[in-house]
Amino acid sequence: MILTNYFLKKEIKKLTVKASDRPHQYRSIDDVKHILFICDAIDWDIGRHCVEKLKSMNKIVSTAIYSPTEKEVPTWYSNYLLLRADKDVDIWGFPDKSIQKQFLHLPADLLLDFSGERSSAMFYLFLQHPSTFKAGIKRSDSSVYDFSIIPPEDKNDFQYLFDQLLNYLKSITSK
Repeated sequence: MILTNYFLKKEIKKLTVKASDRPHQYRSIDDVKHILFICDAIDWDIGRHCVEKLKSMNKIVSTAIYSPTEKEVPTWYSNYLLLRADKDVDIWGFPDKSIQKQFLHLPADLLLDFSGERSSAMFYLFLQHPSTFKAGIKRSDSSVYDFSIIPPEDKNDFQYLFDQLLNYLKSITSK
């Protein structure tokens, strides 16, 4: 049970400011070997198709999923790091230290974030990950991504946004 997330939000604000100072390395999707894919459990039915598409491109994909409760956890797919709000966060909203350690050790040439700021605990982990290329859906004014797309108001569905982001990542040329 989370008593308050005030301190977590304060720490996220600090990390968001520091996000522009971290090392950046833009890569073409062709140059990426390891991808860390982050999404919410509510979006997993679509997210798993995105993961399969990345795997079909010969990418090694790690998955981190945020779930508010046990009943929303995908049961058929066991290859993911799960952050459950009802179990894996402390009373201040911070993720458990063991989850933090596991998350920060997941390899990622590219970190694809489809959870965004909806889950403060997962966003906190995202901001701390050492990946040098982070991409996602821009839903606020903060510039935490190296590469982001702004969803059009009439097309805000997950699959469409993933396909658009992937198309743009394919167009990046490496030096």
